[in-house]
Amino acid sequence: MFSYSLPNLPDSLNFSNLLMLTLTAPPSNLNPEYFSSLMSQYGPVVHVKILNRSLMECKVLVEMANIEAAKNAKKSLDQLSSNFIKCSYYQDDKLIPHGSFTIGSYETIEDTTSSTFKNRHSTSINDIIQDGDSKPQSATVLPISQKLIQSQKNIQSTKTVCLNGISGKDLDAQKLYNIFSNFGNVDKIILINLKNFALIKYLKEDQACFVYQNCQNLQFFESSLTITFAADDSIEKLVGLDTLYREQDYYVGSENTDRFNANNKMILLAPSQVLHISNLKKMSSNAETMWDIFSEYGVVEAVKVLNSQFKFMCLIKMETLKQALEVMALMHNEEVDGRNIQISFTKAKI
Repeated sequence: MFSYSLPNLPDSLNFSNLLMLTLTAPPSNLNPEYFSSLMSQYGPVVHVKILNRSLMECKVLVEMANIEAAKNAKKSLDQLSSNFIKCSYYQDDKLIPHGSFTIGSYETIEDTTSSTFKNRHSTSINDIIQDGDSKPQSATVLPISQKLIQSQKNIQSTKTVCLNGISGKDLDAQKLYNIFSNFGNVDKIILINLKNFALIKYLKEDQACFVYQNCQNLQFFESSLTITFAADDSIEKLVGLDTLYREQDYYVGSENTDRFNANNKMILLAPSQVLHISNLKKMSSNAETMWDIFSEYGVVEAVKVLNSQFKFMCLIKMETLKQALEVMALMHNEEVDGRNIQISFTKAKI
């Protein structure tokens, strides 16, 4: 029998005085001085540089004065067992060059603000974890992908879109599904109301591209959207951080809930003021009932009844696209006279 053991390596090869901090869904007001104050609790700090910042993630490079200080800092942060902040060693020979660079799945731009410190106050790690009042700055996340959006050659697409600017106390993942399932079969949705954004992952990349190209600047409830792409593992990174979202803010799709039959050709339509209402009972499929139901959600401009011998459907036109989106969010799959009505966008005119 042979036995083998690794040789003892000097500390300089096992450890580094450089630490990489990775924060999930960080507050927007973090700066180098903030991290200087935080890390000085564990030893002298020489330098801090914020490498990238987005709604999803913030990466910060911290240079401690020596390896011992870095070890103390990493040990203390690891003992927190926090899903919000992770700490790892960073080796000197992997220092990131100046300018634009890529970390993981994201294209990022180096934050030119750095800090060398004489600390004025102490900062607790809980300040980072519990800071939910600050609103995130708008950030463009550019994931690495095979496909380019034709209108903007530098934007690369994935299956996942990030809806920036989400707001509304009664908004949840189901209401977002009611709207955005019109544009493809949804795999997962997570709404981070605390940070005013949501992530929607589609089953196909083309569907996410359709949303990116056709749903910019949509307004509904208190939301006004800017849409970017996100890495396809973004939702998985947030699942489990249950202090960031409520149970109703996480949605998982299935074949039973898909709007589209995967075996058929999908015809995707952009958001419209005119809505197609189907799966109605005969007694409900009339102009008077439609006016009564949908006028609760805005001004109904017109109704057109599309009844046949066996199918009962209507078109309704809302005064604004915002009202149409809110009707979609609130009324799709709701029960009317014992039937769960289906609402979709349409190119039809009234």
